[in-house]
Amino acid sequence: MENKQLLMENKIKEILNLLAGEDRRNDVEKMMNPYFVRCNYEEKSLTIGYDVAEWELNPQGVMHGGMITTAFDNAFGILTHFFAQESFITTVELGVHFHKPVYLGDKIEITVKSNHLGRTLAGYTGELRCTNRDNILAASATTTFIILNGKTSDIFSAKSKN
Repeated sequence: MENKQLLMENKIKEILNLLAGEDRRNDVEKMMNPYFVRCNYEEKSLTIGYDVAEWELNPQGVMHGGMITTAFDNAFGILTHFFAQESFITTVELGVHFHKPVYLGDKIEITVKSNHLGRTLAGYTGELRCTNRDNILAASATTTFIILNGKTSDIFSAKSKN
């Protein structure tokens, strides 16, 4: 099990590095600057961290709901990419519930966990917590992804460019 855990950590870090690549300077994934916090192979879970930046705020001065949704989608997608290998994946549905506001300078962690991992469909739940504010639960989400086996994901094409 230890080898699978290490493999998972390394693969997720590789995916994060691909998303942060120089050729992706205008991609929202790079702009949000996600970082690896932890993962657990046995639990099929992943935690990604973000530091809330000014450009992510809505006119009311809190993190835009679309940015929170994007952060969830990114974390769900990264975990799905680990299990789907280099297959193309896409979000089928994503539901987000907003519980508390997220402020400029907050350090947030999104933890996502697989509930179902089939050949073509994967289901997940997730939580967004503000670690600098007593780990409060600010949002939760559920999603379903489809795995298109036989079609390679575009993010892995960056490997051949570097």
